[in-house]
Amino acid sequence: MGGLLLAFLPDNFLVILLIFVGIALIFGIFSRHKAFNFVKIIVIFALLSPFLYAIFDQLPAWLLILIMIGFIFSIARVLLNALFGKGATDQFVGQVMFALFAMPFRIIGNILRRRR
Repeated sequence: MGGLLLAFLPDNFLVILLIFVGIALIFGIFSRHKAFNFVKIIVIFALLSPFLYAIFDQLPAWLLILIMIGFIFSIARVLLNALFGKGATDQFVGQVMFALFAMPFRIIGNILRRRR
């Protein structure tokens, strides 16, 4: 998930992230392994960002809207996971997915029920 969030950051912010990773490594917030993995992800996105911009420029507007909706949902899930924990987030997402799946059937059922 962190990689997806890094893909949407501006290029200038990647340098600041490298500085924060170094400071976190110095103070012991990150382990050496986690810091090197984070730096690898930052370098990969710095190298791939021109290609990502070219791809996103060629996509139609409706597909960009769907991608942004998915991005918003993934950020919401990360925030819920940070606030309430993994179990509660999984339960909540399951309930929301069931409600979204059942909504068209309930709408059709309500329309048919009113006709009688």
